[in-house]
Amino acid sequence: MSQNQYLRAIGDLKGENFVIPSYQRGYRWTSKEVKALLQDIWDFTQIENQPDFYCLQPIVVKKNGEEYNVIDGQQRLTTIFLLIKFLQNKDHFTITYQSRRKSTEFLKNIQHSVDREKNIDFYHFDKAYGYIKDFFENDDIDKKKFENTLIDKCKVLWYEIAKKENENEVFIRLNIGKIPLVEAENIKALFLSKNDELDSEDLKERAELWYKSEIEARENRDFRYCVLNKVDEKNIEQKSIKDDILRIDAYLKAIVPYSKEEYYLFDYFYKSYRDGTLNDRWEELEKSINTLSGFAGGKANSKIDREIFHYLGFLILSGKNIDSLYREWKNNTNKELFAKKLLEIIQEKISKIKNIEELHYKNDKEKIKDILLLFNLEYLICDEGSNEYFKFNRFVLEQWSLEHIYAQNSKGIKESIESKNNDDIIKWLEQVLLHIDENDTLLKQEIEQSKEKGKFEEELFDKINESFKNNEALHKIQNLTLLDKESNSKIGNQIFSRKRKEIQKLGEQDKLIPIATKKVFEKVFSTDKSNPDVFGKKDQKDYLAEIQKRLERYIKGEGDE
Repeated sequence: MSQNQYLRAIGDLKGENFVIPSYQRGYRWTSKEVKALLQDIWDFTQIENQPDFYCLQPIVVKKNGEEYNVIDGQQRLTTIFLLIKFLQNKDHFTITYQSRRKSTEFLKNIQHSVDREKNIDFYHFDKAYGYIKDFFENDDIDKKKFENTLIDKCKVLWYEIAKKENENEVFIRLNIGKIPLVEAENIKALFLSKNDELDSEDLKERAELWYKSEIEARENRDFRYCVLNKVDEKNIEQKSIKDDILRIDAYLKAIVPYSKEEYYLFDYFYKSYRDGTLNDRWEELEKSINTLSGFAGGKANSKIDREIFHYLGFLILSGKNIDSLYREWKNNTNKELFAKKLLEIIQEKISKIKNIEELHYKNDKEKIKDILLLFNLEYLICDEGSNEYFKFNRFVLEQWSLEHIYAQNSKGIKESIESKNNDDIIKWLEQVLLHIDENDTLLKQEIEQSKEKGKFEEELFDKINESFKNNEALHKIQNLTLLDKESNSKIGNQIFSRKRKEIQKLGEQDKLIPIATKKVFEKVFSTDKSNPDVFGKKDQKDYLAEIQKRLERYIKGEGDE
């Protein structure tokens, strides 16, 4: 959403003409929202060393001749209209409703209206006006002081969208959360507000650092950002992160204690703004940017830098909050000790996963994914000669998931069955025999007889599928690896020999293939490499042994501290 964005004082809105488009719902603020707004403004008036303004939530508009169509913020704007109407007994600006013409007249004469019960909008206008009247009946509230603060010191974050943009589409996108008016923009407004300690040059430097940090976090398809921030899948579109996501929030989150509250970041910085410590927060933000952008840059060659990079990325991707990790760095700014601490945090996490060989695809997907990701990272960390850094950005954006190494049903040879390609079917059945439960002698006999006769009934494939379905070994970690969502859906059901060739092709096409996925299909971990087209029980056993060996240092024994 391209827009002209700045802070605008309530006093500056005098004489403006606002139109509430027909696609907007009616006014519905309750006592909770109205009283919260009133109390916040009054609390602001009580601050001893008062900042130069109080920042209200955003208003999104589109210029239409001499009017502004209100796309978002009509509830707040209407409440401000009612508030000034009560305080000054006049209209500070006009509000017109495209589909509810009588509402405009009702608002103009709200002190004298008597037919408020006849219309649901009138009812809510009247209720809000009543909450405002009740608030000022408190003798402790200085009405004039409140009015002066509202008009002169309260500002809205004003978003004016471009003329070429379709306001209906913007409204829809805002309301389904695709273009959130994110906290970072509001926080930026706080940091760029003037105070006695800053001049215009200081503000310019702040704006430049903010912009530069945003650009760098987006570089190389969000390389740094995906190391420092866990990305919600709903914010991924066509293998890229939505443009309205402000990447600087990773650095903001690093210096603010995590909370589940929706606007905890803005609340934290706004509190600093009110108590006069915002400049201290800016210094912290600068340090956060300088430190974390270096750790997440993936450009250093030293072993310790590569360890920190991979540990950070793993912990963030597996759900750790960046503020707790950055706090560990601030406790002792020594790279070796920081890397050791990150390792300990990973050890604590991984040691809770008992008996990895028993983890099941159906119930333990996230645990298996963590184990296999760490397996890949450890492989890279130990390969000091390559200086390669794991591409967390592509891993996130291409939405990697678990894939069965050996396909657990007959879909992979569906074409061969339909075209009666017996050679392919026989090769597949020979692999099937390696995986069928040892006690299922009847099915084994049926397969052998079908091979001899060269006749393959549909009933046989149904029995094999049912046998695979009940074969728990095929759903354990020793038969699982990581593959991106697109490739998984394309080659997921193919037999091992075909998967191996497809993955080789994908690698040649510059598709991201994690090192361990590549190696398992090359049978690097298998002690018997005589048949590259088969991945049997012995191969699974060797693969599991390699995983356990590589992850030994991440699993604490009972005697470890």
